[in-house]
Amino acid sequence: MASTITAADATITIQESISLGGVDRGGTHTRTISNVAEADRRVMTVSSSDEMDLIELNTENGQGKFVRTSLRYIRITNLDNTNHLRVRFKKSGAETVDVKVSAGATFLLSTGDFEAKVAAGAFSTYEEIDVISAQADTADVDIEYVVFAV
Repeated sequence: MASTITAADATITIQESISLGGVDRGGTHTRTISNVAEADRRVMTVSSSDEMDLIELNTENGQGKFVRTSLRYIRITNLDNTNHLRVRFKKSGAETVDVKVSAGATFLLSTGDFEAKVAAGAFSTYEEIDVISAQADTADVDIEYVVFAV
């Protein structure tokens, strides 16, 4: 069976709205990602007792798996109004990077690459992210993630 899905453009808009001292300090940024052929959106509960894998990046598609080189956008939003979320980006058997996502906050990622250092030093090379996992802080939290790939 031939696919009936046609790739489309995804538009991401970030908008800040604030007025300080009567001066508008808000702004808007819009990005268009062309030829998006895959989209995944999920709401789920993340445990505070164990770290759990959310997304795997490799060379094949599958359940919760995406082709790393096709990845264009990941949004992870902490839907909890009290507890923070720890999101971990892992290179199998190597570096990890952990990001704290506060209650109600969002973290955006547009690539499957990162670099981590144990001690301060000059940049050397990007490493590929193999797994994105998460763990809630004090109590379980609900999250939403969105993935776009071409």
